[in-house]
Amino acid sequence: MRNPLARYLARARAMQFHYLLASLILLLAVYPYVGAGTTGPVALKVLSSFILITGVYAVSNRRRQVVIAALLAVPAFGLGWLGVVTGNPVIGTAESIFTLLFYAFTALIGLSRVLGERRITTDTIYGAVSVYLLMGLTWATAYGLIESISPGSFFSSHPDGAFTFPTFIYYSFVTLATLGYGDITPITDQARSLAVLETVSGTIYIAVLIARLVAAAGWLPETDRE
Repeated sequence: MRNPLARYLARARAMQFHYLLASLILLLAVYPYVGAGTTGPVALKVLSSFILITGVYAVSNRRRQVVIAALLAVPAFGLGWLGVVTGNPVIGTAESIFTLLFYAFTALIGLSRVLGERRITTDTIYGAVSVYLLMGLTWATAYGLIESISPGSFFSSHPDGAFTFPTFIYYSFVTLATLGYGDITPITDQARSLAVLETVSGTIYIAVLIARLVAAAGWLPETDRE
């Protein structure tokens, strides 16, 4: 009979993307309600910290991946909270760089695992959804970074016209899903280039994912299909 701790660890290992997906959905579902007010930055930082932690765990299959993820997540975590305390825009820019690299790295590792699995499990599906949501956050961080380096890269038809990270989360997923509401518009060539790349990456990802799932269904033995 297996040790209860060993069973728990094995089950947790098989649910790596479950935790990451839960933290991503939590951020997307809660940020409109906690982003405003004086405690907004703190609340958003708590939610994003959960993503950093669960993201490191999601790529913990190999030691090299964990090391790289940790080298990106730890500075992003520390600089993020330091930026909340000090309000220094330079620290915020540095945090955005590490966070962008972490999201991109985690998404790439997740994508390689999703495409490399011969047997589709629940965690594989959760991983595929996590990659898509990470793509949106990656581009949102990139938009925020561009706007902080080159103010005026985007135009907003909203009265306040303020560009915050929640604003770029909204714009990123609208662009990723090719909805194109038009209330936020990229102005500079750099911002337009990012928007084009996000649109193309989102379309290609959906096409590749569907093809991968169809191929995986074709790999199943006849006894498993019945």
